[in-house]
Amino acid sequence: MLQPISDLFGWMMGYVYNSLAKIMAEPAQVSFFAMTILVMALISKLIMIPLMAKSTQSSQKMQELGPKVEALKKKYGYDERILQEKTQELYKSEGISAMGCSSCLPMVLQLVLIFALFAVLKDPAKYMTTTGSSFHSIAKNFFWIPDLLKRDPLSWFGLPLIYLITQVGIMFFGPMRQQQTGPNKNMSLMFQFMPVIFYFMSISWASGLLLYWASGNVLELIYRGISALFFRSKKHTAVEGGKK
Repeated sequence: MLQPISDLFGWMMGYVYNSLAKIMAEPAQVSFFAMTILVMALISKLIMIPLMAKSTQSSQKMQELGPKVEALKKKYGYDERILQEKTQELYKSEGISAMGCSSCLPMVLQLVLIFALFAVLKDPAKYMTTTGSSFHSIAKNFFWIPDLLKRDPLSWFGLPLIYLITQVGIMFFGPMRQQQTGPNKNMSLMFQFMPVIFYFMSISWASGLLLYWASGNVLELIYRGISALFFRSKKHTAVEGGKK
């Protein structure tokens, strides 16, 4: 099912790699192959910005509904089922009944792209060069990693750890943090445990896959930080305007 996405991903990587090779000299510490993966991470995040913006807006609405949700807990806290029904009714009346899905969707799409890239890195010569022999001769290093098609030589303390830290950061600052209670609680807890599970799995993965994932996470954290500052400034302006 992911083969068409993998083929598109692989074709784009080949195009980016060949373009880089034509316009500049290859740095010693960061190969064109590594730079191609970083560019693909940037492109992926740019494509998902509208979806991330929507989930961020839903998160802001969730925060604004905080006092109302707390009031429902005090009134219906004696019965979890009734509390969930009333909370769902509140979300629906405020137009955020599907907030849980919209917040999980960016991560689901990210996983789809990760698995697509996983398939590409199994046979990169198919996409990166015209012949397999020429692909084996190109540089694939990235600072401390001599070959991005192999596991990180720093093991747990290399890219797997960077991935874990950045993914936890997204979980902490992202919209899923606002869903730790209510009807989306179980889904939220499941996604919160996923970084730890992937951390232990990733020790044997190609480090190029983790470079893509970790660098994408860094870009997303930057985006969410800028978005948080924007919404905070907008809220402050609205409050100041209300006072006047």
